[in-house]
Amino acid sequence: MLASYVFLLMIGLSAIVLGVRIREEVYRIAIVFSGGMLFTMGLILAPSLVQIGFVLLLLGLMQLYIPQPKF
Repeated sequence: MLASYVFLLMIGLSAIVLGVRIREEVYRIAIVFSGGMLFTMGLILAPSLVQIGFVLLLLGLMQLYIPQPKF
């Protein structure tokens, strides 16, 4: 029970990656949605240190990929 969040995070992330590679649109939507739900459940069950690390990672990626205005 202690590491169930890791299991859910791995399954959710792998389902999202698999869903992106599928060509059929209906199956792609279903698998990506299911993977997103599993990933969210794993993130909810994760300790607060993992959640804060994930948020900081997302903020860092946002700073890298969003174009900054030039004055």
